[in-house]
Amino acid sequence: MSNSSPKSLGQKIWRVISGFEIAVVCLGLLFLLTFFGTIEQKWIGLYAVIQKYFDIDSFLVFPSRGDGKFIFLPLPGAYWVMVVLSINMFCGGLIRARKGWKTVGVLISHFAILFMLVAGAVSSVSKVEGQMSVYQGEKSDFAQKYHTTTIEVAKLDEEGHRLPPKIVPSESLRSLERNDVLRAEFPDEGFTMDITGMLGSSNLFMERTAERSNEDGPVVDGFFLREAEYNKDNELANMAGCYATVKDKEGNEIQELILWMGNPSPVSFVHNEQRYLVTLTMEIWPMPYEVELHKSVGEYYPGTRKASTFESTITKVANDQREDYKIFMNNPMRHGGFTLFQANWSDTGGKPFSGFAIVTNPSDKWPEYSLYVATVGLLIHFLLMLFRFAGGSSRSRKS
Repeated sequence: MSNSSPKSLGQKIWRVISGFEIAVVCLGLLFLLTFFGTIEQKWIGLYAVIQKYFDIDSFLVFPSRGDGKFIFLPLPGAYWVMVVLSINMFCGGLIRARKGWKTVGVLISHFAILFMLVAGAVSSVSKVEGQMSVYQGEKSDFAQKYHTTTIEVAKLDEEGHRLPPKIVPSESLRSLERNDVLRAEFPDEGFTMDITGMLGSSNLFMERTAERSNEDGPVVDGFFLREAEYNKDNELANMAGCYATVKDKEGNEIQELILWMGNPSPVSFVHNEQRYLVTLTMEIWPMPYEVELHKSVGEYYPGTRKASTFESTITKVANDQREDYKIFMNNPMRHGGFTLFQANWSDTGGKPFSGFAIVTNPSDKWPEYSLYVATVGLLIHFLLMLFRFAGGSSRSRKS
C-alpha cells in the first residue's frame, strides 16, 4: 500500500512548468522554426525572416513558400517559445534541481544556458543596426539606421533656410502596409498628413514615358510609384516610397505628394503662405566618433560585380584621440558599445568606398560569456564524475 499522499493542483502545475517535457517540446519547436525560416529566407530575405519568426510581436507564425502558399501548420513565434523555455529552465534546471556538490557543475551549466536565452531576448528588443558608407579619402560621423524610414517635415524661414524638421517617427511607419492609412498630426502648423501606399522598395516613373498598370500607385503631378523587388543583399539599395495627402483643419485637401527615398531633393507644399519641405529618408544615426577611410580594397567574384573579399584601413577619431584600425571579415572595430563591421565594398566610378555595418547591442558579448561559463560547468561535472568513478573502482579492488 502506497504512503504517498495525492498531489495538490499547485504541485501538479509546478510539475508541468518545471518538467522535462516542456523543454523537449520547446526545443522541437525551435528546430522547426529555424528549419522553415531558413527555407523561407530564400524568398523574402534574412531581415524579413527574423521579423516574421523571431520578433517579439510574432505570436503565431505561418511558414510559407515564395508564392505565399503555406507549407506547414501554424507555429508559435520563436521569441515566445524561448520565453517559455527560459521559465522552464529556471524552474526545473535551477530551483527544482537537486542541490549539492555532486550537481554543482550541472547547475552552473543550466545557469549559463538560461543566461544565453536572456541575452537573446535583450538583443531582440534593444539591438540597433545601421550602415555607414564612406569613400576612400573621406570621413563620416553618422550612419543610417536599417529599416527605420522616417518622414521629415520642415518649413523655410523668410530667407529660405530650412528650419529643424518635425518627424513622423519610424515606429509609426514600420508596420504600415500598402493599403493602410496613417494620419500624422501637425497641430502647431494647422494641417494633417494622410500617409498611404507605403512600399518597402519602389521605383518612380513618369506617366508619359512608362506604361502604368492597375497595381501601380495613383498619378501625382505626372508621376507614380511601382513596387520593386526587395534587394536582400544590400539594404541601402531599397528605395521606399509612399503617398501623402496634406489637409487643413477642416479636412480640405491642400496638396497630394509622392514621397520617394531616391528623390535627390525634397518635395514641397504651401499652407497659409508658408512653404514646407517634405522628405522620406532613413533615420540619421549620429556616431560618438568619426571614421576616416584611408584605404579600401577588395575583389569581385569572377564575371560578377559582387564583392568576394574586402578590407578597410581607417582612423577612428573620438575626443581628439586617433586610433588606426584594419577592418575585415570577423575583425570588427569596437568602441563605446558600438561595433563596426566591414559589410560591403565597391569601386564603381573608379573611387573605392566601404560600407560598414554598425551595431549597438548591450548583450553583444553575453552569449560568449555564457559559453565560457557553460564550459566551466561541464568541465567541473565531468571531473567530479571521473573522481567518483575512480574512487568507486579503487574501493571495488580493495574489497
